[in-house]
Amino acid sequence: MLTLLWELVRKDLKIFVADRKSVMISFVTPVVLACFIGYLMQGTGKSSQPKKVSVLVVDQDKTEFSKDLIQRMKMGDAFSVTEVDEAKAKQKITNGDLALAIVVPAGFSVQAAQAMAEHTPPPSFRFLEDPSRSIEVGMSKGAIIRVTMQALTKQVYGSEAPSDDSQMPFKIDDVTESAPKGAASSASAHAFAGMGMQGLLFWAIESAMTLLREKKMGLWKRLRSSPVSPAMFLLGKGISSMIRAFAILSIVFGVGFLVFRFQITPTLGNYVGFGLIALAASLMAATFGLFVAALGRTEEQSRGLSILAVLGMCMLGGAWFPMFLMPQFMQTLSKAVPIAWAVNGFDGMIWRDQGLSDALLACAVLVGFSLLFGFVALKRIRWEPEAA
Repeated sequence: MLTLLWELVRKDLKIFVADRKSVMISFVTPVVLACFIGYLMQGTGKSSQPKKVSVLVVDQDKTEFSKDLIQRMKMGDAFSVTEVDEAKAKQKITNGDLALAIVVPAGFSVQAAQAMAEHTPPPSFRFLEDPSRSIEVGMSKGAIIRVTMQALTKQVYGSEAPSDDSQMPFKIDDVTESAPKGAASSASAHAFAGMGMQGLLFWAIESAMTLLREKKMGLWKRLRSSPVSPAMFLLGKGISSMIRAFAILSIVFGVGFLVFRFQITPTLGNYVGFGLIALAASLMAATFGLFVAALGRTEEQSRGLSILAVLGMCMLGGAWFPMFLMPQFMQTLSKAVPIAWAVNGFDGMIWRDQGLSDALLACAVLVGFSLLFGFVALKRIRWEPEAA
């Protein structure tokens, strides 16, 4: 009995180690994921200095106070400050490039000084913010208010010693530039976009595995004797896969719209843009499946490599967590990942209040990736099964 059991175990182990590439991928995938998440949780690990938050400053006051305030922010360890005009700041926040911009309005220093010394009505200090990054915004606002109070105290009393009056001599106007429906809506919509794209790419892997099984059974070889050309074969597979992928996305977002009640920004451009991005994302997923099938030698190797590729794209593309948690070089690298363009495109149409031009840019990039995947698949397609 024990001998029979051992032979069964030994047989499975021999089958497992026979495909060395598959074995290697089985170990590499969890190691890569663990290293990536560990790096994000730990930070660089090489410096005790906290990461600076990038903040835009719109100086409409143009006084010694506003210059002193900006200089204090630049000299501190909390912020990386860039001065821009208000239109540029709104665009950056709307696009999700940064979490926070502050606007120092004209006459702010005079009115705030009077409010501090004479208890006159306080002026407004505007924060333009991205509600999807509420933690980052909240931490930054506290530090900005503290620095502003220091600068005002010095202007009024000639030193940074706090006054006896605890009342803040200015009001805070929170202006949500990128999500008129609120942070809760933006978070749920982003989650559905990210998980929808991840599910789509994993479905593409299974579609590729089906193609490889057809190839192993000799169905591809039989097609070679028919009038079907490689291009026609891939085109037919791609169209059918695209239709199924679009249906999957429709169901995913349909559940999100019904259950979580987030909605597309109600403009014709956003409705059209959302539909175009969904079609482009479906095309990208379909051609990715063809790409995997054309490059695959065995089902085991192809599955392991493609899963690693999909997980990598999801991590870099912001499908799992917001991109601002990543180091700057990874945020730059994410532009080379198709899932990032799809997720950001969906976010732009649902809650970032972007327009059709932004959707067309995302579509163009996704179609570009689709053409690349399709071209490689066409060049690499092999009608007969290959030896492992």
